[in-house]
Amino acid sequence: MASPRKVVVILDRDEATRELYRRELGRRFQVMTCKSEGEAWETLEQQIVDAVVLELTALDDEDWSFIARLRATERSRQLPVVICSTLDARRRGTELGVAAYLIKPVTPQVLLSALTTALYDASTAARV
Repeated sequence: MASPRKVVVILDRDEATRELYRRELGRRFQVMTCKSEGEAWETLEQQIVDAVVLELTALDDEDWSFIARLRATERSRQLPVVICSTLDARRRGTELGVAAYLIKPVTPQVLLSALTTALYDASTAARV
C-alpha cells in the first residue's frame, strides 16, 4: 500500500504564484492554497498539515506572529515552514526556526528541493 502524500499549505496572495506552485508541487504532495492568513489558520485547524510555504507579504502583521503562533501550538510546533518571499529577512527567519528561506523569484524545482529537505529533516528529528 502506498503511503499517503504529505500535505503542504501554500500561503501567498498572488494567485498566479499559488497556482504555479500548486500545479508543480501537486505532482508530489497534496497541496492546499490560501490567499490570506485567516484562510491559512482555518486550513491548519481543520487539516493535518506536514509543511507550510509562506510569502511574508501575505501576513496581516509585520511582526511575524503567524510563525510564533505556529510554534506556540502543540500540533504545529515542529511543522516545517519554508519562506518563499520577495522580502529578504533571513536573519529573522532563522531566529524563528524556519526550515528554509528562499528569495523570489523561486522556481518550483528549487521550492520542491527545499520542501523535500525540510520534510526529511522533520521526519528524522521526530524519530530521534
